Formats: sequence, structure tokens, C-alpha cells
Amino acid sequence: MDYKEVKQKLKKEFTTLLKPKGFKSKADHQGCSFFCEKDKLILNFGYGVENYIDEFKTGVFGSVCFKEIASTKKIALNQEGLSATVMLQKDDYFQDINYRFVIKTDDDIAEWMKIVADFYSKVAEPFYNKYSTVADIDILLNSDPSKRVPELNDLGGHIITGLISAKLNDNPNYGELKAYYEKEVDAKFQGHFLYDNCKQVINYLDNHSIEELNEITKSTPPS
Repeated sequence: MDYKEVKQKLKKEFTTLLKPKGFKSKADHQGCSFFCEKDKLILNFGYGVENYIDEFKTGVFGSVCFKEIASTKKIALNQEGLSATVMLQKDDYFQDINYRFVIKTDDDIAEWMKIVADFYSKVAEPFYNKYSTVADIDILLNSDPSKRVPELNDLGGHIITGLISAKLNDNPNYGELKAYYEKEVDAKFQGHFLYDNCKQVINYLDNHSIEELNEITKSTPPS
């Protein structure tokens, strides 16, 4: 099998698995992403393929994009498109942070798809069900704002998404959260682009009510 053939066969197998669940595919030159839009959410699940000439290495990824959160971030930062809100965690299942499955034959693809199907039912599906509302993200990021979470293991992203989710969820502790996150920004991001990004989001949230944010995000196109 060559690289193109492996990608085609994987896309066919993933389509068989995911199409009945409402996912639609969007291929790229290194793999394929599958998206499922559910009201205020965009679920993502897919794979990448690396070409090592005589063998091919593949792995899976996934995420949930909360349209309200992503739209607010997009407008506040004048960005293109809607970014993922939380990322699917794979390490507990695969026991390897850089796990790659090696494909050389059709039998390998069949074995890999058994693993993928099991992973989807045991990890991905529960993940999609667990994080389904803005309140879920608010709780995840803001119950203990000093704690880093693997679903969004990036301090800048944590601060921005934490504040947006708290505002949209009308968190009564928003003032305290804002004060804590501003101290983090001032202490850790001086001279970095994330300093400006965080301050820009904070300023945007300060100047818009929850009602205004909801109205703006409703009319925001995805790109």
C-alpha cells in the first residue's frame, strides 16, 4: 500500500464508523477530520497519517467547540474561524502521550479500526456527553482557576476561555475570577502576545452584557 491508498482506506473505515453518528468528513493532506454539529456545539473526531515509506503511523484526535465561547473569542480577538474549546484526552486509554499505530497491511487497518471503535465508545462519546453546556466549561476551568486541566492545558487559553465561560454562564464569582486571572496575565505574560490577547478579551467582556454577547454570537458566522 502507498500513502494515498492508506488514507483512502482509513477515510472509508472512519466514515463507516462516524456517518451513522451524524459526522461529516473534511479531508486534508495529512488525514481527515469529521465534524458533527449539535445545536450550540461542534464535535470533532479524526485521524492523521504519517508516511514512513514502508510503513504508516496513525493516531486519533478530537475536540468540542462551543459556538458561544468560540464566537465571543473570535470577535474579541478579531480572528478567523471558530477554535476548539476543549480537547479529547487520549493518554489514559493509550498509555502513551505520543501513541502512533503502525500500518503496513490491510490486517493492520482492520485491527486499528477495532481499537478506534472501542476508543470512540469508551472515551470520545462520554467526553462529548460530559462537556455539553457552557456551564460545564465554567465549572471545569473556574472551580479552581489555579488548577491546570488536561482538556485545555494552556494557560492563555485557560484564562480566556475561563473568563468567557464565566461571563456567559453568569457566574456570581466573575469579579473574583477576573481579578485572579488579571494577576496571572500581569505576572506571566508581560511582553508576550498572550498579554495583549487576554487584556483584549477582558476589555471586550467588560464592555458587553451577557444579553449583548448572546445576541452578537447568534449572528456570528463560523468563519
